[in-house]
Amino acid sequence: MVIALLVACGGPATVELSSVPEMSATRLLTRLSLDLRGTRPALSELERVEADPAVLDTLIDEMLHDDAFGDRVMDLFEPYYLTRADTFDVSAEAFDLDAPAFASSIGQEPLRILREVAVSDMPWTEIVTGDWTMANETTGAMWPLDYEDGQAGWQRSRYTDGRPSAGVLSTNGLWWRYTSTDSNANRKRANVASRLLLCNDYLVRPIEFERDVDLLDEEAVLEAVKNDPGCVGCHVSLDGMSAAFFGFWAYDEASYLEITSYHPDRELLYDDYLETAPAFYGTPIDGLEDLGHAIAADARFPECAVEQVWTALLGRAPGLDDSDSLTAHREAFLDGGLGLRSLLTSVVADPLYRAAQVDDVGASPSKMVGAGQLASQVEALTGYHWTYADYDMMRSDLIGVRTLAGGVDGEAVTRNATAPNTTLVLVQERLAEVAGSHVVATDADRWAAGETPRLFSEVDPSAALDSSEAAVAQQVVLLHTRVLSSPPADDALAAELALLEDLYALAGDSQDAWTGLLSALMRDPDFLIY
Repeated sequence: MVIALLVACGGPATVELSSVPEMSATRLLTRLSLDLRGTRPALSELERVEADPAVLDTLIDEMLHDDAFGDRVMDLFEPYYLTRADTFDVSAEAFDLDAPAFASSIGQEPLRILREVAVSDMPWTEIVTGDWTMANETTGAMWPLDYEDGQAGWQRSRYTDGRPSAGVLSTNGLWWRYTSTDSNANRKRANVASRLLLCNDYLVRPIEFERDVDLLDEEAVLEAVKNDPGCVGCHVSLDGMSAAFFGFWAYDEASYLEITSYHPDRELLYDDYLETAPAFYGTPIDGLEDLGHAIAADARFPECAVEQVWTALLGRAPGLDDSDSLTAHREAFLDGGLGLRSLLTSVVADPLYRAAQVDDVGASPSKMVGAGQLASQVEALTGYHWTYADYDMMRSDLIGVRTLAGGVDGEAVTRNATAPNTTLVLVQERLAEVAGSHVVATDADRWAAGETPRLFSEVDPSAALDSSEAAVAQQVVLLHTRVLSSPPADDALAAELALLEDLYALAGDSQDAWTGLLSALMRDPDFLIY
């Protein structure tokens, strides 16, 4: 693959991408582990890669089948779907349900479908053609689903209200997030489907129309939509898709009775609101189920999935120079039966993903963890999951700190932060402090009970630091390596031992000293940038 460049003299140049230096095997392992399962690599994995870098291919397959892989799929697609909002038009009180579970469950539904399709190695088309959804005890209690009493956790379920089978397009979780006004007539929903599944966002198209149209006059706007060439260019395809969503039409979006169930009797309302029948780019379709199948058969559908995954893993949107790369990944995706694992395997093998430099090839060797990755890597290391009043602090904004940590809330903030900022560093500091304290205390309890500790394998963190200098030094080396995915340099080790001794002298308590050191390690910039 050859990429055109602009050099200092202003003339064109080319760089053979295959000649670009690849990042070190251990650094690549860290990137792969955080991207594919949201955790830092284990010490044993670092040792395996140090001994033989070729083992990375085996480890990639192991990561793609790790228990944490499914949750990473949801995190990868969350910035596109933006369904994990904290508030909806109806409240938990309307269903007599717990507010934290209500808020977190609704927006997970479409993402859980993606997760299930990926983990089960189903073709990606299942996300728009499946006759099932994912439900837990909360959504099962408030929506018309065959979720059985006594079940717990997320399970495959089916709606029982006669709605068409169209995967995520048939879910309350998607359309409670993206509602419609009377004048909009489901056009927002149609654009959401187009944006998510075809990467065709009507809202970013340039629009030229007659300037004398009174945009405050509803009848004038409707007339322009039908006859103004600048409007017709979009609406000729958008309105046909919009017509397929009238089973979700609600006369009162704030009524839980209205929005809970699908309304087959309202499917023909498109004739009143749009004066056009359901169609997919000029081809007539018979409602929502046909729309799902039409999208699945569109060449843009797999291309869109490739673009979304590529963007999420490389940390930037593709440009014209990336067309060869995207084409190769699309072919790997198709050859893999549209299984998401086949696409991910192809993208993480891309030289751009593995490049050790950024200036000349548009690669991005350094990325910042998202709010979900920050939380998941801390929990994997320390066992600490930050909650308050049953709210997940790193995945909520109603009470939590998700957007402060650089995440998206689905409404006000729709893009992940790509560089550290003041609030993110504050969240990192507080999370590091409480998680460090948690694991030090629990590991001390494990030592006392004769159980295997999580991090403190060499010394009991409650024991006096001067009991064994060699063991303490080895423990510091292992903590640094586990937290930052590489052993400390000599000067770093000396500084960390000095910090530990100073903290011990100041606090007079070994657990406080270890907590301070571990918190400092988890506040290192390399814990955010990978």
